[in-house]
Amino acid sequence: MMKKLLLTMLLTANLLSGAYAWDLWEDFRAVSMEGGRVVDYSDQRAVTTSEGQSYAMFFALVANDKQTFEDLLIWTEDNLAAGDIGKNYPAWLWGKEGDTWKIIDDNNAVDSDMWIAYCLLEAGRLWNKPEYTEKAHQMLALLRTQVRDIENLGKVLLPGRIGFETETEVKLNPSYYPLFLIKRFAVEDAYWNEVFEGSARMLIRSAPAGVSPDWVNFTKKGELVENMSIDNTIGSYNAIRVYLWAAMLSPKDPVYRQLKARFEPMVRLTEALNMPPEKVDVNTLAVNQPAWDGFGACLMELVGPGKTRDMIRTVLKSTPIKKENYYRNVLALYGLGFDEKLFAFDENGYLYFPKAAAK
Repeated sequence: MMKKLLLTMLLTANLLSGAYAWDLWEDFRAVSMEGGRVVDYSDQRAVTTSEGQSYAMFFALVANDKQTFEDLLIWTEDNLAAGDIGKNYPAWLWGKEGDTWKIIDDNNAVDSDMWIAYCLLEAGRLWNKPEYTEKAHQMLALLRTQVRDIENLGKVLLPGRIGFETETEVKLNPSYYPLFLIKRFAVEDAYWNEVFEGSARMLIRSAPAGVSPDWVNFTKKGELVENMSIDNTIGSYNAIRVYLWAAMLSPKDPVYRQLKARFEPMVRLTEALNMPPEKVDVNTLAVNQPAWDGFGACLMELVGPGKTRDMIRTVLKSTPIKKENYYRNVLALYGLGFDEKLFAFDENGYLYFPKAAAK
């Protein structure tokens, strides 16, 4: 078993050096980055988020773009994490207020923290950079402090260190839990296997009608709270990523099949509109209108082969990267990159490159 794992790791590292050029990443880097930061130009403050930094680190990793990866890491550490990402959670929001560039909100976003830790683990492995691996281990230790063990639900990460927990409830964001990241963490520390199980259980229980909400509340007893706020009754700009991450989980994992079956109602809504709905009532499944193509990028894999996927793919490929479309752009990179087999995740969460392997 150990020999097989070592062989797989060596093969993956070799494949990365021959990875295909990723034109979409080059376009994104050209229009959306200033130095080592990703800029969201849709916000008049020209903000940078820890989310944007973490996503770009992943794209740079897939593209074997070592210099941009390093630039992103340095900028993130220096500007969002007080110089040490292993000791300090990166602030989620940085931008211009008045005449000053600064941290606007110093709360963290745990999904971004997870993506950064993952990218550091895989960059350390694939590029033989032990300093990245060490930073990742430090981040994992920091992340463990935000895990809560919820009775009848299991271990789950709070979305951020401030504002998501009371004496009786936790508030969670289902789109914050790409399960393949947690699988990879469990290779380093078996503790994360329980977090994987709790997170998978949360994803399924938070979508009883087959549509994920943007936010969900659970009691400390693990009961789903009937919260009628719009955050908890609508699935939209946050929740759309749930389907993207679910489709990227290895089909060898039994949870993949469970999630695919649970989200079949969202697949049917997408097929009816030829694009995912922008907003869905998670209780009644009432929809408002078809969303833009970035949402489509998140459902391509779950929808499967056919005219809906073909239409989404065509629209995505024919729409250029524009600097004011940050969120659409990153979803397109994930969706098309996965669809084109530029990257995938195995049952242990390791990153690999199917298209390069087929050369």
